[in-house]
Amino acid sequence: MNMHLPIGISVDCTILGYEDGKMKVLLIKRDKFPEPEKWSLPGAYISEIETIENSAKRVLNELTGIQNIFLTQVGIFDEPNRYPDHRVISVLYCALIKPEQFELIAGSHAKQVSWHNLDEIKTLPFDHNKMIEHSLNWLKEEIWRKPILNSLLPDKFPLNQMKDLYQLILQAEIDNRNFRKKVISQELVERLDEKTKGGQQRPAFLYKFKE
Repeated sequence: MNMHLPIGISVDCTILGYEDGKMKVLLIKRDKFPEPEKWSLPGAYISEIETIENSAKRVLNELTGIQNIFLTQVGIFDEPNRYPDHRVISVLYCALIKPEQFELIAGSHAKQVSWHNLDEIKTLPFDHNKMIEHSLNWLKEEIWRKPILNSLLPDKFPLNQMKDLYQLILQAEIDNRNFRKKVISQELVERLDEKTKGGQQRPAFLYKFKE
């Protein structure tokens, strides 16, 4: 057995958004072998002259037009047979963004780029379904520790809007009173001297994430 076969290193990006009450993930339609014409996460090989993180930023920009966002490394995927023909190890990055703030421009081997509802995702090439699941599990852990959802919610929001997003991510019902106590006690948010306006419901205080 040859233990010294060449190994490729790639980066893949799970870019998550929240729009119209739905969690969304950014996918590209591939324009090259393997898996041409299939929707997948944005990804490509790293460059020999870049760090892995800078490669991820470059690849994301080349494939989708998105740049100047904060990417977090969330995992490494190294199953020997995850990619056809040869061994490829992928470093997975994740980011949360507001879809309406970015213009999508397909480039490189991306024939198209668009947002897809997470609950409607079918089977993706390679291990990209596992990558999305891994990213969501990372997100479920982080949302109770850091105000990272400020990249998904408006600058000011009522707590029930925040709770709806938490329930969507956690895929579980959350008691309203306990949720309010937890996010306030952990100092994730601060209350503003403003209330919601309009609508049929009673005006509610607005909150913002703490810096």
